[in-house]
Amino acid sequence: MQLKESIDSLLLGLVLLFVIAAAWYIFRKRKKWAMLITAVLITGYMGYYFYLPTLKADTHAVKYEQIMEYLDSNYPDRQFTVRPERYEPGYYVGTFDINDKLTPDFGVTLHVEDDGNVVQTSYWEDGGFPSQQDLWKKLAFSYHEEYSLDSKRVEITKQDEWIVGELTVFALLIDGNPSIAVYEYSQAGYSWNDLQESKNGDFVSAEAGGRVFIFIDEAYTGNTAEVQLQNGETIVVDAAEHRGELFIADQ
Repeated sequence: MQLKESIDSLLLGLVLLFVIAAAWYIFRKRKKWAMLITAVLITGYMGYYFYLPTLKADTHAVKYEQIMEYLDSNYPDRQFTVRPERYEPGYYVGTFDINDKLTPDFGVTLHVEDDGNVVQTSYWEDGGFPSQQDLWKKLAFSYHEEYSLDSKRVEITKQDEWIVGELTVFALLIDGNPSIAVYEYSQAGYSWNDLQESKNGDFVSAEAGGRVFIFIDEAYTGNTAEVQLQNGETIVVDAAEHRGELFIADQ
């Protein structure tokens, strides 16, 4: 039973105790009436308590049909995993964890209200603690400030990587656009420190750990790439030699 449901049941029990006490006071000279009212109230409360699991299951089943209709109506070309289909302890009635089948490691939590309206209550990420080499895969979720089913799906592919100690740098294509993602990684946790995306689709740079990282797209046709650093200096990179890979230079 959820905490809110436990509190509701406790409050209902306290109200019944108050009503029973008031009935005994009012009918103190007619104890049979007081006993009858007490028996009716206790029987009703016990019946409600034991019927509650069935009520939850039936209500959840109705709301499951409503959430499926909602998904079919709003996202007819997509396939989703929806759980739990049947009510399970640990979930609120009418609350579902939903993910696109193409992105099983992250999704949203939707709740069907009593009037049938569907609202998003949160978004979630699963998949466990990633390996250092797989950190970039988390970007598909964290790329969005607040993920929802309406968030644009981004296609991310890794082109190269550079890992020394905790500093982890990936050369990526994000929807075909050259990008660099910078992470700090340890067994205690990881952090996403920077993401640079090319403004014109040819090359991109990022600075971290006293180094400059440059990623030149395979499709770039220039002979050299001139990269402006944060300190105002310029680095010229031989594009023909370093296309499609991370080029690293000391600052």
